[in-house]
Amino acid sequence: MSGAGTDLTQPPKTWRLTPDERLVLVAMGQRYLLHEARPQPLSRQQTAELLAELQPHSTWTHRRVEHMVIDVRARLSTGGVYGLVREEVGEPVGNALNDNLFRELVLSTTLVPPDLALLDPPPGRNPASD
Repeated sequence: MSGAGTDLTQPPKTWRLTPDERLVLVAMGQRYLLHEARPQPLSRQQTAELLAELQPHSTWTHRRVEHMVIDVRARLSTGGVYGLVREEVGEPVGNALNDNLFRELVLSTTLVPPDLALLDPPPGRNPASD
């Protein structure tokens, strides 16, 4: 018997991201969105270089990328996501904090494979010819 109010399935809680946060996270976490077997995030430097290619008139640095990712991890941690701060994962930390972040963003459908389109060059622009 099924009726209104008896469905226990709840949609995942999606997290609010600014457009720049979404772009940074899609770039850094693209391997998660491609459903690779053992994905690892791009480094801050790789992410900044990719974004600089996509948006040559913006100021993408590894520090800017790092600060955005730290801000998102802190916000999600405050929102109840476990494993996003050093004290919760123990040493050695390695990529655990960012791995946990991207697993949460994909599981919650905050980031979805169609977001990879953000990494496509703008129409009429060929980065290889710049």
